[in-house]
Amino acid sequence: MRRVERIGSAMGSDLRFVVWARDSSANRLADLAVRRIDLLEQCWSRFRGDSELNRLHARAGCGPVAVSEDLYRLISALVEAYRWSEGDVDATVLGSMVALGYDADFATIAALPHSAPWAPVTGRGMTGVDLFEGAVSLAAGVGLDPGAIGKGLAGDIVTEELSEAGAHAVLVSIGGDVVTRGTPPDFDAWRISLRDDRDVRRPEFDVIALAGERRAIATSSTLRRRWADRHHVLDPRTGLPASTDIVQASVTADCGWRAEAGATIALVRGSASGDWLATRGCTAYLLEGAPAHA
Repeated sequence: MRRVERIGSAMGSDLRFVVWARDSSANRLADLAVRRIDLLEQCWSRFRGDSELNRLHARAGCGPVAVSEDLYRLISALVEAYRWSEGDVDATVLGSMVALGYDADFATIAALPHSAPWAPVTGRGMTGVDLFEGAVSLAAGVGLDPGAIGKGLAGDIVTEELSEAGAHAVLVSIGGDVVTRGTPPDFDAWRISLRDDRDVRRPEFDVIALAGERRAIATSSTLRRRWADRHHVLDPRTGLPASTDIVQASVTADCGWRAEAGATIALVRGSASGDWLATRGCTAYLLEGAPAHA
């Protein structure tokens, strides 16, 4: 058994793979994982003008459009995330994200000196998004922002495919959000450190163990991805950045997209979300707005 690691960048974030597999296949599987993430980003990035998602946007209002298996799976996950979150996660907030000024890769907008005022645009509750067999229909004016769900689902797909290809254990981390399949043979679990965005001097406040066939943890924070006094986590009902007593949430779940949805739910609902998530098989680690150190 051999451990192979790859690092890079994808989806506007740091990328890390760890693969445990037979000596003869470990490197091949790690390289495959890197290429697969790139293909997924090409498919559903809203920041790539030639992505399949943006080509679908261009045909909104034209009826059902045949789409690839990858894009169909993404949009199916976005629909399911809306239902599962009871409306807290709504990919139809694209109009609000663009109005907010988040209309390019974050590194680009963060470098801008100022963002103009904006009129909030609420989500559509996934109305106008219809799934057919191998096809998707968007109503005129409807656009989708995959957001964090896209990162989590990418981790789900890659860990699933590598496991089916013979990997013993796989970890995919995109921007620190982690999806795992299997348990590494050198330890009884993957150990994931949680860091406190309120105080960079605090190295970690907890270490989470992920073990078993399929596990994930995602963190979302109103203290990161900020520009012009704004942050990227929207309440779809108001079209405004979420404002609650929680500034950082880490959520474990049975898959990446659900962990990502859970972290968003926590920031939209606040501390009351912990019990709601627990009833749905998730564990939430929530940090309130007060700084960790004075």
